[in-house]
Amino acid sequence: MRLKLAKTLWGVDDASFVDRWDAMFARIRNEGFDAVEAIPLTFNMNPKMFRQCLDEHGLALIAQVHTSSAFDAEKGHYAYMTSRDVSVHKSSLSTLVDVAQGMGAVMVNVHGGCDCWETKDVHDYLQHAVQVAETKGITVSHETHRRRILYSPFAYRDCFLGDSEVARALDNVRVTADLSHWAVVCERVFGMPDSDAENGVDDWWPRVLADVSKRAALVHARVGFGEGPQVPDPTAPEYRGEVDAHMTWWESVWRTRAGAGDDVAWVEPEFGPAPYLWALPHTRAPVADLWRVNADMAKMVKERFERTKLP
Repeated sequence: MRLKLAKTLWGVDDASFVDRWDAMFARIRNEGFDAVEAIPLTFNMNPKMFRQCLDEHGLALIAQVHTSSAFDAEKGHYAYMTSRDVSVHKSSLSTLVDVAQGMGAVMVNVHGGCDCWETKDVHDYLQHAVQVAETKGITVSHETHRRRILYSPFAYRDCFLGDSEVARALDNVRVTADLSHWAVVCERVFGMPDSDAENGVDDWWPRVLADVSKRAALVHARVGFGEGPQVPDPTAPEYRGEVDAHMTWWESVWRTRAGAGDDVAWVEPEFGPAPYLWALPHTRAPVADLWRVNADMAKMVKERFERTKLP
């Protein structure tokens, strides 16, 4: 198995200016990335130019889509989620996968559904998602993201590990492991010694992590902590425990997927801009340089991957 790194365009200022794309993609490629992850709002600014720049610099596209999202061009406003209706999200997913495929995406990372749904609604949505992925012939990976269906490890457990025929029929569902969200949702970092000492050991965690590892098509390499989805700087020694815990989770994904025969491990350092990135009050000055933080995370991931003993 070989590691492939994706560069998020979230928080990259140059991504908002078409005339800067060529230089931006050149820099991304020169820094060792194999792909970019972008939302349709970005590449639809000029799809032909976006695709041309990707091809010229040898970069793949991972399309990130948000079901039931909407953009008001006149007001310049992006609505992340406009509906709680299951049928709307199902229809939206089908449309967005078509958009992603039209751009030549190698994978579709989905912020899908809504956290307020009952398990039966989540199952209904995911059964549709499986049909879409199989019909279109593309990997559709569902992110463990807050506000969405897999917002917590317990929602995940109820969805995939419940004792029902439907849960057992969802073996083909792939997920994007952004487990930093779960750290803040649960206010603890599973398997981190200091966190376990304070909060107790979560005996259910190994089973959930094993299932995530089985399904993961993409790892979002962002480090969360008990009070937020993003530490200010992963190189800071005060967050070494959180970094080590997340690395252990990612290693589980790599080992499991390598054992399943995957040739590639997709990992994307995904530290984001404010309010994820800490900022000073009043001035809103960022406490760290976002590009450097993601570059540091990429370096740390490479080093850890090289040390990981894969089957």
